[in-house]
Amino acid sequence: MDDAVTRLAERLTAIDDWSDRLDRRRSQVLLMREYLRRAAWWSAELHADRWPFFDIAALIDPEVRAPLQVVEAVRAAGPDWVFPSVAQTCEWALHFAALGERVRLPNLPHPFEPLILMFERGSTFTVDGTGFIEVDGLAFRRGTRKDHLVTEPYAPLDTDALNALDHAR
Repeated sequence: MDDAVTRLAERLTAIDDWSDRLDRRRSQVLLMREYLRRAAWWSAELHADRWPFFDIAALIDPEVRAPLQVVEAVRAAGPDWVFPSVAQTCEWALHFAALGERVRLPNLPHPFEPLILMFERGSTFTVDGTGFIEVDGLAFRRGTRKDHLVTEPYAPLDTDALNALDHAR
């Protein structure tokens, strides 16, 4: 099995607290926004008609998939109460990891890393039909892909910087 898939599956199955962490709300919202930014760039680069939650790996090479038993193990390890998009993004992240060195990828940042960090920090998300995304009780307008095609990242991806954001007044 691909090392990247194994490492990601280990990270996802190690998450033991998917519940709201209000003390980390600021970083979690910024990580979601960073995911939206990265997904916007990937969607634009791949000329996709989908955004923000989609199977990027399937657009790049639909033949490359993470092993089914790994996907099933990750799904089984997560709580059954999470919004379906949460479980789906975990699966898509595994498929993206399976691309590994097999495919030449665009020079763009890893699309799913902000979401994985958000999950590891104790949070999930929901999406409603009116265009809002909710993270730990805080809802914000999703916007459009074009709104998120910005070059400046919304959030750092290291734990110390994220913790500092959460404790800033």
